[in-house]
Amino acid sequence: MAKDEKIAMAEVQDSILRDHPELTGGDVAAMIARALEDFDKGTIREFVPLFVERRIRAQLAAEN
Repeated sequence: MAKDEKIAMAEVQDSILRDHPELTGGDVAAMIARALEDFDKGTIREFVPLFVERRIRAQLAAEN
């Protein structure tokens, strides 16, 4: 993962944790890792953090 993408993923994690204080950093990191698996083979990475965040937020909304 490129440095910019790592920074963006950290921002995604922070954002989700702010909105879902019931989750731990480990919970969100695991969710990010699972979501990233679907994008591992992609060559265009610019929007991956956005797609990952949207997927996790959709999962969390579906659970409530």
